[in-house]
Formats: sequence, C-alpha cells, structure tokens
Amino acid sequence: EKDILIASFGRNVTEKIGSTVGISIDAIYKKAATLGARANYDEYRQRFDEKARAVFAKAAITPGADRLVEKILALNFRLGLVSSSPRTWVDYALARLLFTDRIEHIVSINDRRDLQPKPAPDGYIEALQKLGADPKYSIILEDSNPGITSGKTAGAYVIGFRGNLVASYEQTGADAYADTMHDVITLIEKFSTQQ
Repeated sequence: EKDILIASFGRNVTEKIGSTVGISIDAIYKKAATLGARANYDEYRQRFDEKARAVFAKAAITPGADRLVEKILALNFRLGLVSSSPRTWVDYALARLLFTDRIEHIVSINDRRDLQPKPAPDGYIEALQKLGADPKYSIILEDSNPGITSGKTAGAYVIGFRGNLVASYEQTGADAYADTMHDVITLIEKFSTQQ
C-alpha cells in the first residue's frame, strides 16, 4: 500500500498521512488532499484496484473462520459485514469464502456517500438496524482502531482481532482482544452466556 501512496502523493505527503489501517481509500485520498497532494483520483483508484485484485486472489484465509461462522450461527447471532473497502474488493474476498451466503447484510462504507467513514459508527448502525439487532447484545469483530471506535460508538461489544495485523500495530479501545479464531469463539461463547 505504501508504494501506491508514494506513487500517488509523493514520499513527503505519504509520511504525513501516517497509519492507514482501517481507513478507506477515499478517506486517505481526502487526507492527502488536505496535506497538499494533487493526485489524479482515477489513477490513484486504478493503482489500488489492481493491487487489491492481486492481493485478494492469493491472500490466505484466516484459519478457523469457517468454524467461527458456524459458532456464531449456532448461538443464534445474525451475520453482517461492514468494511471500509470498496464493494468490489469485498466481493473479491467473499468469492473465496464458504459462508458468503450466510452474510445477511453488507455495508461498503467507501461506496456510500451517505455514511461517514470509520471511526464514525454509521456503517455499524446501519448493519445493526438492517439485521434487527440490539447493539448491547451484538458483537463486532474488528482489526483496526478506527473500526474498534466505530463499533464501540455504535454500542456493541467489540473484539479486537490481532491475528492478521503487522507486528507494530497496537490496537486500543476494544472490550477484548483475540489472536486466533479459537480465541474469538471463546470470547463469543463467554459473551453469549452473560446476556
């Protein structure tokens, strides 16, 4: 990702942008513009789309994801997905999952001009409403700090998943943290018995 940002905005602006984990590509572009970058949006987006297609085609699926979904459904939770990524990128990932048909509502915040990006709670609020879920009885699994803040602000119990993060990224603000899908399942079982 950093190579795309440097090619689009230059090294100086890229360094000022800081961490982009959990930030939509449109939000990154807007931040770069406030820092003085003058990049062509279509070229910027094309670079990211090409990279995303290549990454999603070969990225490993998190071990235990299928078991997690089975457990969620067995505990009578409903399944939704809220992403800062463009919907086309979400679809690249969904095409490789065995449980895609079990996801009842998908929100691509990047593609929705009516929703504020994470850390705003807009995407999660919509998903919870569409699923008919009470936030205080809902669980959100997040990997980024903007996503954690978004889920907490929406009123849900948030698990910070650290299993796929770069080693230097430090999560903050979640109700609990997990390194594996097994850890997530344990936390969900504990949460469901307390409700």
